[in-house]
Amino acid sequence: MIVTLLTDFGDADGFVGAMRGVVLCRAPGATLVDLAHHVPAGDVAKASRVLGRAAPHFPAGTVHLVVVDPGVGSARRALAVEAAGMRFVAPDNGVLEPFLADARVHAVAPGPLLPPARGSTFHGRDVFAPVAGALAAGVPLDRIGPRVDAPTRAPRSGPTRAPDGGWSGRVVEVDRFGNLITDLPADLWAGGCRVRVGSARLAGPAPCYAAVAPGALVVVAGSEGTLEIAVRDGSAAERLGVGAGAPVACAPTPGGPSSAR
Repeated sequence: MIVTLLTDFGDADGFVGAMRGVVLCRAPGATLVDLAHHVPAGDVAKASRVLGRAAPHFPAGTVHLVVVDPGVGSARRALAVEAAGMRFVAPDNGVLEPFLADARVHAVAPGPLLPPARGSTFHGRDVFAPVAGALAAGVPLDRIGPRVDAPTRAPRSGPTRAPDGGWSGRVVEVDRFGNLITDLPADLWAGGCRVRVGSARLAGPAPCYAAVAPGALVVVAGSEGTLEIAVRDGSAAERLGVGAGAPVACAPTPGGPSSAR
């Protein structure tokens, strides 16, 4: 059984190691895979995007353990979820949004699956890891706790149509390379487009980052199916001085695709 771990704990304090140990005590044969542990502290939206990006590439039956939990110790619920042929254990704060549309959701209830004494500051070790280990060991979802009909959903927004036939969207994420990941679907622009973000006016999409000279701005169709604005061998975020939430406008370009400059 595969169990993945996604947290904002970093790797310097042993927190992830403690969770791994708890999972292995419950499911000694589990294969543990780290998705990411440097999500910005408390950034539920970023964690949700990381999970949505990575989880679909795992085999059916995988258990995904997610602990990005700014509400730790509060009345927020802990959830065990089955969706897309996989299971998820996470706080009820919207982090599982990519998988909640057609999911079985149960709340984690006190009982024999959890340690008798639990603190209020490390539910990753004391609540979520024991449940993930139990699921990996074959415990059915309905033994975790009662069914939940209305889990917390994250606000969802997307691009809107503009009067010129184009779309208005936004930067949803800046990746570690400084690329600006937008919410504008790339498949709308096979015939070429004009993109406006910050002070830049660009044409695209280009076939790849290397289609332009080093240091040049470029628009590409990213791996998640949306438009990205990048600087070859550099950071578009630094060049343009924009980040997550920045508006992006895109309109069709007559005459076929062209590389951004």
